[in-house]
Amino acid sequence: MKTHHKNIWQLLMLTILLIGLSGCKKDEEPAWERCTDCSLEQITGTYAGKATLYEYNMDSELTNQITSEEAYLELTGSGSSGIVLSVGVINLYNANISAGWEAGQYTITSPSDGEFFADIWQKGDQIKIKGINKRYASGFDVLISLFDFEVIKTE
Repeated sequence: MKTHHKNIWQLLMLTILLIGLSGCKKDEEPAWERCTDCSLEQITGTYAGKATLYEYNMDSELTNQITSEEAYLELTGSGSSGIVLSVGVINLYNANISAGWEAGQYTITSPSDGEFFADIWQKGDQIKIKGINKRYASGFDVLISLFDFEVIKTE
């Protein structure tokens, strides 16, 4: 009978230990934050990630949607307060953007090659750029494509 109580006691202690350990919270990795203090050197480089291209007809109806895990972005400096970006997916979409940018800005906007809007994010040493590029039908205020992307710096 003593052995039986000892086994029950051990089983109970093991159960309590397992329940206690399963409730332990792992350290969460830091979240992405807007990069309010990034320098040109930090954001210059090559990025890779995912994107979705939405295409519309002249009646603003969605006609095609393509998602790719092979999005790219190349960012270089241009003059004292500018940047040049090439963003897209090979054999699908490409936009060449020139924009004004100064250290500490976490947004990039430009009317070149349609409308371009992007935010710069940072998590530790990683840099991410997430944004969209809109293109309109020539001579019309009709959206014909929207390129939505999220890329992380690779080099």
